[in-house]
Amino acid sequence: MTSAELDANSRFVAEHIAHRSLQFNALPQWPGHRGTLKATARRRGLTLSEYANTMVFFDDGICVGATTGLVSSLIAYSASRLTRSKRATREILESAGMPVPAGAAFDADGAVRARRYIEATLQAHPGRRFVLKPSDGNAGRGITTGISAGEEVAGAWKRAQAASKDGEIVVEEQVSGIDVRVFVVGAKAVAAAVRIPAHIIGDGARSLADLAEEYTQTRRVNAYLGARDPHVDQRHLARGGYDLSSVPGQGEVVFLNGTANISQGGLSVDVTEAIAPELLDVAVRAAHTVPGLGTAGVDLFVPDLSTTDGAHVIELNPSANLSINQYPAYGQGRDVASAIIDEMLRQGS
Repeated sequence: MTSAELDANSRFVAEHIAHRSLQFNALPQWPGHRGTLKATARRRGLTLSEYANTMVFFDDGICVGATTGLVSSLIAYSASRLTRSKRATREILESAGMPVPAGAAFDADGAVRARRYIEATLQAHPGRRFVLKPSDGNAGRGITTGISAGEEVAGAWKRAQAASKDGEIVVEEQVSGIDVRVFVVGAKAVAAAVRIPAHIIGDGARSLADLAEEYTQTRRVNAYLGARDPHVDQRHLARGGYDLSSVPGQGEVVFLNGTANISQGGLSVDVTEAIAPELLDVAVRAAHTVPGLGTAGVDLFVPDLSTTDGAHVIELNPSANLSINQYPAYGQGRDVASAIIDEMLRQGS
């Protein structure tokens, strides 16, 4: 994370989490994305058939929709294919005039060109940081954040390649702000949650290692969080002058890694009623740049939840897990599953 991004995340923790730190929403069992949709459909009187990882929903014998994995029939095949490529997604968004971070994509043999791109940008704009990620990656795998020098590309490139099937890599300038997942269904943003990286809040007495262990253990009151222990990135800690023996001061926020993905130990905080309507509109318009993308998790980076100033669209996710918004660590869970079923029924009527 850049210093500005650290400041934005630290400020969010201070304002929205510190007063209830470690008081996670209890969730004894986590039904998962598919389980939640299945239970919701049955409550609505729908019947369903399952074939491997596909569920087909019927209303009075009439098929109204389906899901395969996490992708619903509200998403056209072409839309799913396009948005699974971060390279294609950023090109579509950019062509539509949506705010995206500056960046470039490189083929599997483009490590040297990626390094030159970063070095040239740094020469013109010293102090900038970069994100390197596989174009076909998901769940935060293979992403390296905070790249500040060309020589860091080799290791980041290797990590991205290991998480990629096609080998295509995207390099983007790292923009500041907090990570917001907006779940768009049809013409509406039905939920918004801020994703915050795994972190501890110092008490001036205990070591970072002890606080990280407490964070890990306490998360397990929530079955969704507890299934994903946080990744402690010592390289990331060292950038901030910390190691596991450090004793953070009272109220000091220390992030254990540089990604807000739940799979890396991050957590989500519902902000559906706190976020500016204009930002929700940005998310809806971003989703609609891709024909046939009837539902998506739209990832934004925003410096401030109250304004679109400085906001960037980072990703359109056709296989977004509704659990991020339906089962947040803090705040009210939003019924994304019902919104998806409602849209299937509306389109099937």
